[in-house]
Amino acid sequence: MRILSVPLSILLLFSAPALAQGVAIATEPDWVEPLELPPESPEVRAEAVGGAHYIASDHQVVWIGETKHSYGRTVAEVTDRAGLEELATIRLDFDPEFEQVSLVRLRILRDGDEIDLMDGVHAEVYRRETRLDEGIIDGTLTAVIQVPGLRVGDVIDHATVLTSRPIVAGVGRSGWSVLEWSVPVVLSRTLLTWPESLPLELGPLPETVSYRSWMGKDGLRRHEWRREGHVPLPVEEAVPPEAEGAAFLRFGETRDWTGLVRALAPHYDRDYPLPADWEARIVEIAKAHVTPEARAYAALRMVQDEIRYVSLSVGTGGYFARSPEEVVASGFGDCKDKSLLLRVMLSRLGVAAVVALTDLDAGYGLPAELPMPGVFDHMILRATLAGHPVWMDPTGSHEGGGLGTAAELDYGYALPLLSQGPAALERMEVTAEGVWSQDVREEFSFTLLGMFLKVESLHLSGSADGVRARWATTPVSQISREFLDYYQNRYPGLVVARPPQMTDDREANRVTVIEHYFLPYPALDQNGLREDFVFATEGLVDRYPDRLSGPRRQPMEVNGPWIATHRIEVIGGPIEFEPPEDVTISNPAFEFTLRGEASAGGNMVLAWRFEPKVHAVPAELVADVIEDVNTLRNATWYSWDLTPE
Repeated sequence: MRILSVPLSILLLFSAPALAQGVAIATEPDWVEPLELPPESPEVRAEAVGGAHYIASDHQVVWIGETKHSYGRTVAEVTDRAGLEELATIRLDFDPEFEQVSLVRLRILRDGDEIDLMDGVHAEVYRRETRLDEGIIDGTLTAVIQVPGLRVGDVIDHATVLTSRPIVAGVGRSGWSVLEWSVPVVLSRTLLTWPESLPLELGPLPETVSYRSWMGKDGLRRHEWRREGHVPLPVEEAVPPEAEGAAFLRFGETRDWTGLVRALAPHYDRDYPLPADWEARIVEIAKAHVTPEARAYAALRMVQDEIRYVSLSVGTGGYFARSPEEVVASGFGDCKDKSLLLRVMLSRLGVAAVVALTDLDAGYGLPAELPMPGVFDHMILRATLAGHPVWMDPTGSHEGGGLGTAAELDYGYALPLLSQGPAALERMEVTAEGVWSQDVREEFSFTLLGMFLKVESLHLSGSADGVRARWATTPVSQISREFLDYYQNRYPGLVVARPPQMTDDREANRVTVIEHYFLPYPALDQNGLREDFVFATEGLVDRYPDRLSGPRRQPMEVNGPWIATHRIEVIGGPIEFEPPEDVTISNPAFEFTLRGEASAGGNMVLAWRFEPKVHAVPAELVADVIEDVNTLRNATWYSWDLTPE
């Protein structure tokens, strides 16, 4: 279960004194509504995993003044020795700058007896930084409590209260709660106490969740959601991140993003000074580039290339950027720091721009969210160039190109932090060619000495950025070995004729890679290669399921749009080829074509084109798409017997 818990693989560092830094031992608050434990469920118990049978999860939320109080209770039985590892360690995460956590219940139910462990309980508080390798320091603390004497057969019952002060003023009350977990649970309940005077906006929930409400004696309305007898269904493949977790309750007092935007915009849309040397360099950019578009991309590359990525997201640092002067002086910054710095630079260059919030993984799901700071994990910039919005990510690296050639950002939706006018999510419109484009051409030339293979790959937009980054950070010898391994698996005996070469036109964002190989003639008669010589394209639909075991419940991620083309030309082959029949597939997910032609003298051309068109397709379309996927797979791999008649 995820409630008040973190993965067992968490990295714990920087030990702090026990029961310090915002951790307390307390009694259960008066506002907590008791939960009667559900009756035994043999069906749920039979599905228990990892030696832990979860009986109840209870989440209650109330506001006292401006402070949010969240009560979380977990009741679980240890059914096997393996469950001790999970249940005997309680982990409580909190941000000490604006949160405090209290343990309010800890007891063991054993053979009809109740053992209270609150007296003398010992906690250790750790500073955990699990994303240091990503350059992120968030300052979160983890309180760890080891439950003494827990045995197989025991039921552990523990609860905590997390109090949170608003870190961003003016955004109203909001929150979320999980009612279905990745493990079976007999009963999950969420109880929300909400004033009648405030509107209550809710996100959608499945029919498996029941709901009721009543007026409490304190004049505050109680809203209760229950999920009973939850056993997770089999995990489906290629589910988009925003679709995971069906019974995920979202609540708030508004669907209007204006409050959140107005709370953050004043920090991001005002002017800031820059160091003198950067002011001078901005003047040089203006002199060197005539158009606003060229100036904007020159400034973007300056921020991307010269300010390394480090995120100091401790407390308010998770929401408000450091000043551009501080960022430049330190030489590092996170997405907020770099976006603000770039916006200030663009304002000097006369380019209209505004910072915007988005989510790198679940940005396509933002329209389903209710306004609250926690739904975003990234900040970017929206510039207006040639009269159109252009999205820029200052945290990118090894990027190239300018207007019309730079890779288009495909995060789904973003929320511009405008100080005036309506506040609303905006769709980040993209094209297949603008997101990622690759064209591979393989030329197989058969001679008396053997077969010569030339591979020329043209990479544009996001593909060019990726290849550029790889060649900048990986030895050419390693790249060459990986290329050779790929082709040797198909053509045993193949050797490198010339080391691979990469040509990079960063300004145009065009990267070309050329490879040369040689297959000696005797190798054709080894390993059955002559009788089974393959011409193929690979990797187009590897991420899609091969088949469906039942009706699809969730949408399938297509991961479009992007485009890949692949052309094979065979020259002077030892036989006269008969190419495969043409194939055309068009469905809501992708377009695919195969075209083949042959001519006298052992010549043949095979040309594939694949274009995923959308981010995801709804569940009801997945079966038909998978049928087309299997047809596509059969049209990507062909072999011939090269034995002359």
